[in-house]
Amino acid sequence: MLRLSRLEQHGEVKREPVNLRAIADEVIAELNPRIAEKGLNVTVSGEGTVQAAPERIYELLTNLCSNAVNYNVDGGRLEVAIGEQGEHTVLTVRDTGIGIPKEHISRVCERFYRVDKARSRESGGTGLGLSIAQEILNQHKGRIEISSEYGKGTSVLITMPAAEAQA
Repeated sequence: MLRLSRLEQHGEVKREPVNLRAIADEVIAELNPRIAEKGLNVTVSGEGTVQAAPERIYELLTNLCSNAVNYNVDGGRLEVAIGEQGEHTVLTVRDTGIGIPKEHISRVCERFYRVDKARSRESGGTGLGLSIAQEILNQHKGRIEISSEYGKGTSVLITMPAAEAQA
């Protein structure tokens, strides 16, 4: 909660070119014990750079990838894809997990919102990860789009101005 409060009081953040692939690789390496425990097949592909605060992009990717691991099925897949589209850098985190029922998708970025309260407690979730991600994106002129099919998985699409577009 303190982290979200600090983000909201943001003021000016120091921005620099951030290589999303390097951050994604670092986050996946950190999550590797849990990935191995669940027997997940993980791929990270593509390249892209954004003008951002590196620690906030790390936190964004950690939140998204942690959700993809925690709510995935044993033996499932996690894909992180990065690319450039015109003046934007696009990041997609896709999993083959439990998914989100359609009626909940519009609310998952709200503070403390949990689709399945019992499962979130079980996995240690606070209901703040996507809320923090949304706040980071607001600070960096980014967008989040979530699509999901219950029982089949979730895809989170992040769009941010590319570093070259802001230079």
